[in-house]
Amino acid sequence: MTVGVENPRPPRIGLLWRGERAADPYATPGATRLAPLMAALRELGATVEPVVYEDNSPDAVRDQLLGLDGVLVWVNPIQDGASREYLDALLREVAAKGVWISAHPDVILRLGTKTVLFETRDVGWGSDTDCYRDVAEFRARFPDALVRDGVRVLKQARGNGGNGVWKVTLVEPSAGSAVPGPDALVEVQHALARGDAVPEQLRLGDFIERCSTYFAWSRCLVDQPFQPRLADGLVRCYFVQAEVVGFCHQWPKGLLDPSSDAALRPASDSVFEGPDTPAYQSLRLLAEREWVPKMQQVLDLDTEVLPAIWDADFLYGPQSEQGEDTYVLCEINVSAVWPFPVHAIEKLARVAAAHVTSREFPGSP
Repeated sequence: MTVGVENPRPPRIGLLWRGERAADPYATPGATRLAPLMAALRELGATVEPVVYEDNSPDAVRDQLLGLDGVLVWVNPIQDGASREYLDALLREVAAKGVWISAHPDVILRLGTKTVLFETRDVGWGSDTDCYRDVAEFRARFPDALVRDGVRVLKQARGNGGNGVWKVTLVEPSAGSAVPGPDALVEVQHALARGDAVPEQLRLGDFIERCSTYFAWSRCLVDQPFQPRLADGLVRCYFVQAEVVGFCHQWPKGLLDPSSDAALRPASDSVFEGPDTPAYQSLRLLAEREWVPKMQQVLDLDTEVLPAIWDADFLYGPQSEQGEDTYVLCEINVSAVWPFPVHAIEKLARVAAAHVTSREFPGSP
């Protein structure tokens, strides 16, 4: 049944991405990427509009958004040197006037920043995670975490593609449990470093001061244990709201030892796989039946306000005594989930169409 049956006119759904607004929207990379989704929405009876966003054209974008029933958004937290500050304010404004937005900026703040790693650390996918809200907390507590493990991973709260992600290793562990001071030597490796880049050694106090700039933009730093099985890759689990719709095994190299075999060998191809892929059924069951429901309780997010499309990246944790894999949450991506499996397109289209036709759900969480 098409979604237009219940309404006197077809629902109007926009797909928004960042680009040059003056250009032909159908000639931009965003339109090419999202063409299958546009087609699926039109098959359901929706009218689909590309919405190309620029910070310097807020009035034109606002007028276009207010003429729609709902908007699906693909804009990274940091992209082409710009943040989402102005876009998020605009999306909140049009959502308050009844336009359905996915993902809503307030949902992104709860679910799509690295703070979710700290807030959901007890859900079952978590690890020994801390969150530093300012430089004073970072300076006071990070050395304790570092002496505990010898190596930790720091992440700025808002970022994408490895921006602001550091592996920090204590070069000369203190005797016993002595906390390293500001002059202790650490080795740091940024996730965006080139493959031939050598990790840098510097004093812990100097590194802490270097990271102080992150607080101005992302408001906090999150600190996690380094996962020794990083060379085994990560599993990206895709969701349409609370339902798993696909997987992709990926091979990030940014924090691997640059001289290791895993870092030097060509990465295996990343292939999208369906939700019923046998290798990931234990992860799917844990995610759908335990972890996501518990996450919703912790974050106070009803299923109806979960993003229409989002993903969670899982690193391999230590194997169980039975030799089974365990998983540790690495990050959640909400702002611009692309690419995503073709298996997700039909369900994503139906969820978006249902939101804009039922009008049962508020534009804001």
